[in-house]
Amino acid sequence: MEEEANIIEMMDDEGNKLEFEHLLSFEDGEDFYIAFTPVKDMDDFKMGEVLIMKVEEDDENSDLYLPIDSEEELDRLWEIFKQLYYDDDEEEEEE
Repeated sequence: MEEEANIIEMMDDEGNKLEFEHLLSFEDGEDFYIAFTPVKDMDDFKMGEVLIMKVEEDDENSDLYLPIDSEEELDRLWEIFKQLYYDDDEEEEEE
């Protein structure tokens, strides 16, 4: 059975629509993060690259995706992502 991709659409600074496939959402402490990959190659991002962004809510309870500023924080989040994402893949293969 083929699963439908979970697509997230965003707008860049110039108003262009960008499409990403949602890979995983996860928590680290009290913060929430989302990991996704581009649906097609773009100028700044290539298919297969993983982007991790912090998720916060605005005043209207809409999700805001914020970049990770610290290289140290991004490295820590990447390790969490790999553990969660690839451990899930290994469990599926064992079934």
